[in-house]
Amino acid sequence: MSKHRNNQQWLELITECRQSGMSDMDWCRTNGISHSTFYKTIYRLQEAACKLPESLACSSTMLNLTSAKQDIVPISIIPDTSAEVNNVLPEPTPYIMEITKCDMTIRVSNDISPSLLSHTLHLLGGGV
Repeated sequence: MSKHRNNQQWLELITECRQSGMSDMDWCRTNGISHSTFYKTIYRLQEAACKLPESLACSSTMLNLTSAKQDIVPISIIPDTSAEVNNVLPEPTPYIMEITKCDMTIRVSNDISPSLLSHTLHLLGGGV
C-alpha cells in the first residue's frame, strides 16, 4: 500500500534525496520509494512550477548563474579620428639602425630607450 504525500512532503523528500550525495535511484531504494513514482512526482512538481534543488553530484560542477545580478552599463564609442586626417595613415617611425646577426635582423628606431637598446645588445652577445 502506497503512502499518500502532499506536495510539501514530496518537496522535502526530493530535497533530502538531492542533498544526500546519493544517486536518485540509490536514495529511492534505500528509502523504499519507487523510482518511477519519485520521477513522476518531480515532473508533476516541475509542471506546478515548484523550485527543486539540483543534485549535489551535478551542482558541484555547475556554475550557478541564477543568483548573479547583471548590471547594464551604457558606453559611448567615439571613433579615433586623429590618425585619419585626409585619409592618410601615419608614417611608420623610421629606423636609424639595423642590426643583422645570422638570420635575424633588428631595426632600431630613434625613440628606443637606452636601457632597452643596451639589454638587446647584451642578449645578442655584446658585439654584432
